[in-house]
Amino acid sequence: MRTKVTFIAGFATGYILGSKAGRGRYDQIREAARAFASNPAVQGTANTIGHQATDVLSTAKDMATGKVGDKWQEKKPAWMGQGSEPTEGSGGYAGSNGHV
Repeated sequence: MRTKVTFIAGFATGYILGSKAGRGRYDQIREAARAFASNPAVQGTANTIGHQATDVLSTAKDMATGKVGDKWQEKKPAWMGQGSEPTEGSGGYAGSNGHV
């Protein structure tokens, strides 16, 4: 969806800047864009998207700064193992060849 919107915006910009249709066509396109942007449904959707983006960015910021909670610090990837030290009788850490 984002790619389509970017493509349409680029196409419209290229058409307006590169058009040989003249000033009259440019004014017509500009007025159509203003009418579209002033539509209450479009404004409501834009506000909703803006609020959602703010919420997502706030959540991402909280996660990046570690304010979400200790859950992220407690979980370890599987390759790191469950404990921080070898247990009694486990033989210690194995090297890359499998020997202790």
